Amino acid sequence: MIGIIGAGNMGSAIAFGIKGKVLLSDKNRRISDNITVAKRSDIIILAIKPQDIGEVLKEIRPYVKEKLIISIAAGITTSSIEKALPGTRVIRVMPNMPAMAGKGISAISCGRFAKKGDLKTVSMIFLNLGEVIEVKEKTMDAVTAVSGSGPAYYFLFTYLLAKAAEASGLQKDIAVRLARATFIGAAEVIKLKDLSMEDLVKKVASKGGTTEAALKVFKQEKLEAIIKKAVRSASQKSSNLTIRARHYLSS
Repeated sequence: MIGIIGAGNMGSAIAFGIKGKVLLSDKNRRISDNITVAKRSDIIILAIKPQDIGEVLKEIRPYVKEKLIISIAAGITTSSIEKALPGTRVIRVMPNMPAMAGKGISAISCGRFAKKGDLKTVSMIFLNLGEVIEVKEKTMDAVTAVSGSGPAYYFLFTYLLAKAAEASGLQKDIAVRLARATFIGAAEVIKLKDLSMEDLVKKVASKGGTTEAALKVFKQEKLEAIIKKAVRSASQKSSNLTIRARHYLSS
């Protein structure tokens, strides 16, 4: 039995993706309580906010021996959970928003006591939500900055492209449809073509053409440097959250 503590957007998406019998608990809904989930589940997914982690771990501690703990709580390390639940097998997962549409990517890191079989089990669970990739836990801040925050970058760029289209004379609804469909279509091309991103850019940008003119502006305005700076800032923020999260487990 798989139990999920926390029935927010991601917890609910995981429950929907598993498509099996799942026990859910959430402090804001009238569904199973945390202790019931902990008692009856072999695998427990912590889909809760970092500030709730300390209280929840204290609550379920007597019932999780020999069980697999999967945490998607932002900033909470496997070692900190292992300290709160001594000897427990823990795997940390960073899914992202597209998981809600079955198109996400989840980064997985194993804790000290997790076994190979546990990694396989967790991978199978999150494959229901999209792709799965194993990473070293020390890189989770970078993962958060790229795939965790990345959907917002995509949404923003789509919005800005649509606004630019409006400024060029297109009606708002047409501008939005063009921007959305263009990015969605481009994402599909990536899956079909065994080419690098640089090669795909060249496929669109003919020498002396319109695309090349736009790309020159991106280069002049140092778009690459802006993106690097933004990702670095998000990664640092994630690192700061990890430091702050220690307070939630020690209080």
